[in-house]
Amino acid sequence: MKALVLVLSAATACYRPDVGEALTLAVDASTEVDGGPTDGAIAGCDNSDSDPATPVSFANNVRPLLIKTPGGCIPCHLGRASAGLDLSSYQAMRRGGINSGARIIVANEPCNSIYLQKIGRTPPFGSRMPFNGPPYFSSAERQIIHDWIAEGALNN
Repeated sequence: MKALVLVLSAATACYRPDVGEALTLAVDASTEVDGGPTDGAIAGCDNSDSDPATPVSFANNVRPLLIKTPGGCIPCHLGRASAGLDLSSYQAMRRGGINSGARIIVANEPCNSIYLQKIGRTPPFGSRMPFNGPPYFSSAERQIIHDWIAEGALNN
């Protein structure tokens, strides 16, 4: 069982999972990991929708990825709000967490959305999610989330 460190100050509470040191893997740029290149979801990121003719639905396409087992986000972020991030509803997800705030999902800007960065290979802070991975989100699953955000991150 992982320990959870709670740090309280007069004004804020910060939750930091005890995840240990970051791992560095030696791979060359052409190596495929989880079905995609190792440069990560954000390196060379393009904010445009990869398939504008096919709309992405939060309820039908994104939500099932959040709750999938194994490898979804709900075990850590349903009601418990690990790191302040609660993924129990669309509204809660859009509020973000302690580190992300409203930048968790930046409508029409998947490359600037912390959620997409955190499920990619090289998140800007903390560990890659889902924390209990692998399995991690596949390239195709990350593309669904990317396209949903590119389409405005609607509650549809």
